[in-house]
Amino acid sequence: MIIDGRSIPDGSVVATDVCIVGGGPAGISLALRLEETTRHRVVLLESGGLAFDPTIQTLARGETTGRPYYPLHETRVRMLGGSSQSWGGICTPLDPPSMEDRPWVSRGGWPFPDGALDPYLDEALLRCGITPAARAADEAAHAMRLAEWPLDTTRVEPVLVQFSRPIRFGSHYRDALVSAERIAVHLNSTVTELLAGKGGDGINEVVVRSIEGPTFRVRAALFVLAGGGVENARLLLASTGRHADGVGNAHGMVGRCFMEHPRVANRYRVRSGNTALGRLVGGGAAGTLRFLRVQIAPGIQRREELLTWHANLQFGYAGQDASVWPSVRRIAIATRSPWNESPYFQDGGGGRTRLRSSDVGAVLRQPVAGVLGALGAVVGPAPLRRWLEIIGSVEQVANPENRIELTAERDALGVPRVRTTWSVNEVEERTHRRAVELLLGELERIEPGISAGCLDRQDPWPNEIVGTWHHVGATRMSADPATGVVDADARVHGIDNLYIVGSSVFPVSGSTSPTVAIVQLAHRLGDHLAQRLARETSRVT
Repeated sequence: MIIDGRSIPDGSVVATDVCIVGGGPAGISLALRLEETTRHRVVLLESGGLAFDPTIQTLARGETTGRPYYPLHETRVRMLGGSSQSWGGICTPLDPPSMEDRPWVSRGGWPFPDGALDPYLDEALLRCGITPAARAADEAAHAMRLAEWPLDTTRVEPVLVQFSRPIRFGSHYRDALVSAERIAVHLNSTVTELLAGKGGDGINEVVVRSIEGPTFRVRAALFVLAGGGVENARLLLASTGRHADGVGNAHGMVGRCFMEHPRVANRYRVRSGNTALGRLVGGGAAGTLRFLRVQIAPGIQRREELLTWHANLQFGYAGQDASVWPSVRRIAIATRSPWNESPYFQDGGGGRTRLRSSDVGAVLRQPVAGVLGALGAVVGPAPLRRWLEIIGSVEQVANPENRIELTAERDALGVPRVRTTWSVNEVEERTHRRAVELLLGELERIEPGISAGCLDRQDPWPNEIVGTWHHVGATRMSADPATGVVDADARVHGIDNLYIVGSSVFPVSGSTSPTVAIVQLAHRLGDHLAQRLARETSRVT
């Protein structure tokens, strides 16, 4: 069932068993899991509607400090399906080394055994759109690539990437949510405060508001925050009725250890034609993506105490170094069925997606370069290859100085806006530089001289670091309340009936897209909640 929250009578109280705050991949996956495993009622509260609404999106505005970063409201989407609207469809579990206990990584790792998420991988991939047949085909292709791999796998190895085309959780699972007997999705329903009980150790209700609409409350036995890597921390910090510093913030950890995935591109001149390097990279990933993903072998990571790192290798072609190339890319994005449906995605972020007359004019002034660049992107002809781009993404360490905090400014619903602080440090730089060095050392075997053909005018690190719209940490999972916000079951320390799901609970970031792991955690939490509800129901009866 889907309800417009603006139709709820002002001052009403909605009662349910489980209240989920947030209708993105985490919230939707959790709700559907509970529908499959329990007979209990679920209310899912989504701030947006079925389509993008610029007015509602203004609630996501905030400040950024530290390294240059995208405007926050452009990195998240407030509508049913959440930021799956801007998901590129890359499906990989978290890097195995990032699930281990690594003494050289500060503030510890996951507070459960290494394989705790493994039982949920198959179902998470299916939820993300990877069918068993597609998965088998990708694994077979990956095995063949490994058998033919010309590099030393004890140093550099290919990564299995699976590609969802990509699923937009709001539209893809809309029918399932509509037909669910025990799920009530409330759209245009923004939670503005968590109301703790008299003792402060449990949540009684949440306050829900709509722009130019009613205010109502939801009362439940269990509450789950699934609002994303920024909003989960924001809501905890803003709920100061019984907790002066915010709910779950007795040790000052809410908002701390905010992480992203710093990404840097390095370019190296290559020979054109049917070369060994061309055959290595040209096969792409997942049978359709135009890049090859590699990582430094876990053995080297452990031996040299590096963080996890991966890189997408892709070719650049004639015409793509011309000033017209960004215009060609924007025209392609604006005129095709969008790969990335965020209204703010344009050539990697920033600005509404639309056809610009200035871009059309630029292409008309440089038609040859425009055609060559487009031909390279679509066909990838070997004679037009000019360089190899190594787009590296590195894990971040949990640094308490990287954080989410509230500002004095409030949004249209009266909730304090946030400020993020994001920076990089020495171990992340060391990992990146060593990884590129190892990779180039191996590529020299099949493309001699590639290392000397660097095309970067300045050192990309740190001058050209960008983020990946992956908001990780800030309500991190830890067995010790002094170093985290939730325990191994994702329950907020000190709050008996409040849980958090999503990338905000990651204690370490890994280097890869968090979507699959988010769904794994949602399914795991769903099973935990189902067991808890069953126990508590049996005690009552």
